[in-house]
Amino acid sequence: MLVFELPLKICFLTPLSSERVSERIGQFISGALHASEEYSLYRENDRFQSYTFDQPFPLESGHIYLEGKIYTVRIRTISQKLAEFFVSRLSWYADGCLQILDGELRVIPRYFLERVHTLTPVVVKTEQGYWRNQMKVEEFVERLKTNLIRKYNFFQNTQLEGDFCLFRKMEFINRKPVRIPQKNISLLGDKVSLTAAQNETAQELLYMALGTGVGENNAAGCGFLGYRFR
Repeated sequence: MLVFELPLKICFLTPLSSERVSERIGQFISGALHASEEYSLYRENDRFQSYTFDQPFPLESGHIYLEGKIYTVRIRTISQKLAEFFVSRLSWYADGCLQILDGELRVIPRYFLERVHTLTPVVVKTEQGYWRNQMKVEEFVERLKTNLIRKYNFFQNTQLEGDFCLFRKMEFINRKPVRIPQKNISLLGDKVSLTAAQNETAQELLYMALGTGVGENNAAGCGFLGYRFR
């Protein structure tokens, strides 16, 4: 398995708040997929999507992305075919809100991961909404692990069990929940720092997570990871 990263230069055609930007970019990518005959049913047919993206940078001090200014957004995926699709279809692709200028595909190398941290909020959904209303932190950590195992089994067509340590330590970066507008609702998420376990299975799953994100709603820009190698 390899993780492909596509840093794209983008230009906003109208000002956009940082709070709404992930929702808008998610719609933009989804629109490009739906415009393709091959990928038109991509998100509807799969339980998990094999890509995620971060927020454009640099972020302005007023938390508004400016019209006409160039920013960078990174899309990651564990699918080489999808990565090549993004390269060919997204370059110079535009809608009424933003335009892609160009980008160059790279592969994130496989080194020993010491730590990963969420650059966009991680979402864990429950029937009653935000997880802190009904879960302990230990249950939250277990949900993150279970979700990654399910993704790995789905993409690798295997039956990995959960009898291994994935994180040695988890810390919350945010002091209060982060609001994430999604379609007609708003979700609440968190930013976390995870110290990676040193076993081979943990390293395999966390490397995959660089391309898929952690938690839920990854194709909407949630759970995008920064990383530090040992």
